[in-house]
Amino acid sequence: MSERTDSDSGHPRGTLAVLVAYGLVFAVGWLALYFLEFMPRGAPTP
Repeated sequence: MSERTDSDSGHPRGTLAVLVAYGLVFAVGWLALYFLEFMPRGAPTP
């Protein structure tokens, strides 16, 4: 049997980079919403 390399894994080049970029955009957006929107409001009071 031949050894499989990364180049014949079936995924186009850059798939991992796109997923990492999407994850970073999501994380930065979530942190911005958290710190800029919810932190200034403070804890909810009954």
